[in-house]
Amino acid sequence: MNDEIILVTGSTDGIGEQAALELVKLGAHVLIHGRNKTKAELTIQKIKKETNLHNMSPVYAELGSFDQIKEMVNNIYNKYGKLDVLINNAGIIKPKRSVTQEGLETTFAVNYVAPFLLTNLLIDLLKKATSSRIVNVASQIQTNHLDFENLQHKTGYTQVKAYALSRTCLIMFTYLLAEKLKDSNLTVNCLHPGVINTKLLEEAWGSAVGASVEVGAETLVHAAIAPELENVTGKYLKNNKPVRSKDITYNKKLQKKLWSQTEEIIGTKFTIY
Repeated sequence: MNDEIILVTGSTDGIGEQAALELVKLGAHVLIHGRNKTKAELTIQKIKKETNLHNMSPVYAELGSFDQIKEMVNNIYNKYGKLDVLINNAGIIKPKRSVTQEGLETTFAVNYVAPFLLTNLLIDLLKKATSSRIVNVASQIQTNHLDFENLQHKTGYTQVKAYALSRTCLIMFTYLLAEKLKDSNLTVNCLHPGVINTKLLEEAWGSAVGASVEVGAETLVHAAIAPELENVTGKYLKNNKPVRSKDITYNKKLQKKLWSQTEEIIGTKFTIY
């Protein structure tokens, strides 16, 4: 993996940090993403101290900001000639409703709109690698219903509803993007990492009751590099095996409607070739 470049969002703590550590040890050059430069560089120093390896670079953006995402993407294009794997791992859960500077409900913005934007902006760089993968970290917590008039949860907000909606949207994005890229060198899959002891779990349920970050990170690493997934695309993985997500996520009409509404939110149309 010495020439592979892998971006892991949300890699300054939790399963993202652990996955980055494992990928560094396997020889990939890992782009460590944090909300700011300091967090990214501190994580790099931590991994260097643990491994004595240096195959990492910091990238940073507050994922609730379109401008910061675009600036990070520009920096990546300026420094790298390709991107082999994009792992959209960053995720949040908010007990109380809040909004980003663009006025979006924060959970929806960070967990879904940010990976939608980041992925679309990086597709040309991913296509420059011989065989590339996009991995979206979703969840088994999904919803059976999409209210397109209330995607921002202006009414009826609960942290679980907002989280479930964001992860369901991410899965639907995965399936439609995989279809759009079916004739390319890119595969697109999503996964449930397991119930893992992370800050997100503690914030949502008040205690750590899950498995270790090592267990969760293994699912990310598997999706990123496992040879058996070389030509597998458009799948939802659980315990490293394709399983079925909620029925609504396979509705192609709703997938396309969600894509269009997301483009309207961002203010940009994305044509995939």
